[in-house]
Amino acid sequence: DLRMLFAFAGAVAIIVVAFAVLRVRRTPGRIHAGVIPGAVLFGTGWAISGGCPAIPIVQVASGYLPAFITIAGIVLGMRLCRWANTKYFHLDTGSCGR
Repeated sequence: DLRMLFAFAGAVAIIVVAFAVLRVRRTPGRIHAGVIPGAVLFGTGWAISGGCPAIPIVQVASGYLPAFITIAGIVLGMRLCRWANTKYFHLDTGSCGR
């Protein structure tokens, strides 16, 4: 089922046109080498889990305890990202990495 892919592709197409019409320019320093791989990993995890990262919290609250595995994966992924960035990449995380 390619509906989600088409929805995302449509959203990207719309924002590209909107940025072109509004003449939005890239701000130096906002996009670095980790943005693209990070976005791919985030999107892949989102696709594998079948929903946004907030859904497991709702699932746990409604009694679906296997969602704790997804939450553990989110936490582990964040910690691995911070560790890898500190040890290998040294990318500026801005205000989001603190």
